Amino acid sequence: MCDDSEIKRAFEVVLELVKQCNDIVLEGYRSASKRVEVKGKHWDLVTEYDQRVEDVLIAGIRAQFPHHKFCAEELASATGEQVTVGDAGAPTWIIDPIDGTVNFVRGIQFTCISVALVVDGELKIGIISNPAGNELYTAVKGQGAFRNGVRIKTRNSEQLKDALIGHEFSIGSYEPIRWALFERGKRFIAECLGLRAFGSAALSLAYIASGQIDAYSIQFLKPWDIAAGALLIMEAGGTVQSITGGKYDIMKPDIIAACSEALGQRVLQIIREVDRDLQAAK
Repeated sequence: MCDDSEIKRAFEVVLELVKQCNDIVLEGYRSASKRVEVKGKHWDLVTEYDQRVEDVLIAGIRAQFPHHKFCAEELASATGEQVTVGDAGAPTWIIDPIDGTVNFVRGIQFTCISVALVVDGELKIGIISNPAGNELYTAVKGQGAFRNGVRIKTRNSEQLKDALIGHEFSIGSYEPIRWALFERGKRFIAECLGLRAFGSAALSLAYIASGQIDAYSIQFLKPWDIAAGALLIMEAGGTVQSITGGKYDIMKPDIIAACSEALGQRVLQIIREVDRDLQAAK
């Protein structure tokens, strides 16, 4: 089990670890040559800085909380273990050491460290840090969401005509989603203020929490891409649901995130229409 005092201490410990890791990411930005490897598909990159950040986070957490478990991107890639959130009752940290690695490799300053704590299937802590942009987003369940220590709230946009939408076209590199992804984009842009693609799912979710964008839908990612941002949005007054409607599943992060329930439902309606048209065309 993990009581409130342990969650408080865990937040304090991990916040300090993330701040330490900010320096590693900034060092990587200053580096003239990064060692870059391809983990699977050509767009799935990893650098030594991803590994260094993850190592610092896991080692620091284990030193203070040896009973905690981990669901971490590079650990999962290296071991090939099935991704889980640990045994029932086991506090589990969901870690993406650098979300937006392609941006990081190219020196584009839209990347972040993303860390979340799950206890009994419930998100308890979410931290997203973009060191290059001096942005630190934090949330503890029931205590609100913050950017650099200042409370943040989602916008109250309820219609697409008032909404700026995050839409990651690069996910279309994965062929099974390509047609639907571009068709959704066409229908969003016909109605909304505009589309934005940041190259980082975690930062996109943080930007919903802080009112910079209004909605974001994504598929075929991993729990570490979504978990921390999902808690930030919910603590900031927004909604996160499955991309098919219904409850968000931490381990199946195909989601619609929105600043309001009404906007989330409109995005869901468009996605259902596109999926129905796709099925009819087969």
